[in-house]
Amino acid sequence: MEIKKISTLHLPVDLAYLSAAQAFINELARLAKFSQKDITFFNVAVEEAITNVVKHAFLPDEDAAFDVICELTPVEFKVIIKDKGLPFDPSQVADFSAEKSLDGDEQVGLGFRLMKGSVDQLSFHNMGYGGKEVHLVKFVDQKHVEKYFLKSEMEAFEQPKYKSKKERVAIPFNVELLQKKQAIEISQCAYRTYGYTYIMENIYYPERLIEMSKSAELISAVAVSDKNDEVMGHCALECFGRKKDIPELGMAFTKPKFRGQGCMTKLTEFLDKQAVEKGIKGMFAKGVTTHPYSQKTLMRAGFKDCAILIGLSPSKIFEGMNEQGAQRETLVLSYFKLIDQDVNVFSTEKHKNIIEKIYHNAQVDARIKISDKSDMGSKEMVQSDVEIEVKDSLNFANIYINDCGENIKLEIRQRLRELCQKKIETINLYLDLCDENSVNYVEDIEDLGFFFAGVFPNDKKQYLVLQYLNNVPIDYKRIVLVSDFAKELGEYVKKCDPNQK
Repeated sequence: MEIKKISTLHLPVDLAYLSAAQAFINELARLAKFSQKDITFFNVAVEEAITNVVKHAFLPDEDAAFDVICELTPVEFKVIIKDKGLPFDPSQVADFSAEKSLDGDEQVGLGFRLMKGSVDQLSFHNMGYGGKEVHLVKFVDQKHVEKYFLKSEMEAFEQPKYKSKKERVAIPFNVELLQKKQAIEISQCAYRTYGYTYIMENIYYPERLIEMSKSAELISAVAVSDKNDEVMGHCALECFGRKKDIPELGMAFTKPKFRGQGCMTKLTEFLDKQAVEKGIKGMFAKGVTTHPYSQKTLMRAGFKDCAILIGLSPSKIFEGMNEQGAQRETLVLSYFKLIDQDVNVFSTEKHKNIIEKIYHNAQVDARIKISDKSDMGSKEMVQSDVEIEVKDSLNFANIYINDCGENIKLEIRQRLRELCQKKIETINLYLDLCDENSVNYVEDIEDLGFFFAGVFPNDKKQYLVLQYLNNVPIDYKRIVLVSDFAKELGEYVKKCDPNQK
């Protein structure tokens, strides 16, 4: 089933074509059933992005062109403005000052502010020889689960107290794919379980869950009571974006009153079968470390720990609740192999031993070589290709290194400074271990304050995960790790963390 409709306009660098681009986008936005107000705002951002390309990306009278790429899915409408002109660094754009503008000064930063205020997501991607892209995203539906329920219906679940396991009565249930009528309850339960802090924000929007399930971007399953059809728990495979080949098993919760019934085990087994039928090689999941339950569930399902993501998400917060000194949540990244994999990867001498242990624990057959820095000279002309994904609401970012040039340390330093200025607290960097040239720059990146987190086995790429904490205090004693290997890996990560020295 097609999940994405893509259209492209190839236009000369001339503002005369702006109205044509906007008319094209208008029609696609109407197909997505956006309101006229949303379409107008969206086109404000498009106008600013195209104007910046025409006025600033190329030399005067240069014969050049740019692309307007439109991607429409059931969840979002994305417009990508792509050109091969001068690189752009958004961190160098000064903040707009209304006071200075009233005083007659040039309106520096106004266009950038208009772009940010007119769309739901705005990101910039410099890709070396591939040029650069501006991504403008508007979600098709923005009705949050809070709009469906009274405030009292959105409070955190009360935790039942049992004196012993014998007090729990077995409740018969079945596992099935998510039905439309259940989506609102899933969003409500997720909020009451995670508060505002769940990383995959789409779980808070019932209509998105329905549409993503229809398009196979989600394989969403529910455990349902045989007695009264009440939803007891939920779990899903997230099969979109970078998770398309190796999906994430996530969006998982069990209502407190149904814990101990085996819901999550049955849900995981159900989704395993769905994945095998689709020929998926493996899946990954993240277990929280404030308590052992999710890690134990993943262990029982056969998941193997491979990375410790320190302070990845905010501590669980509900409206009206104090954090009570809670630190940011550390997550254990675990991998489950469905199909045998045979990989060739590179490593630095420093991390080779722990990387071997991670692959052995994950049951992935990996041949590991030490990267050879003597060959770096032949790669000097390679341009760095870096992508940044920012989750503003959760204060974390992902940096993906698609290619490393000799300027990679400078490139990462600039991106890091920009993210720190935005007060992003946790930054994860993903670098392909299959690319010897990229591995050669690991020490340079670690010099910037990044430290080892682990390995993320994937399909076409094998990711080394490095992380950076922006003034985030972490007490490792409060991190609960369950498996013996997770404990060993946690000690290694702590040893690498420069903030602990």
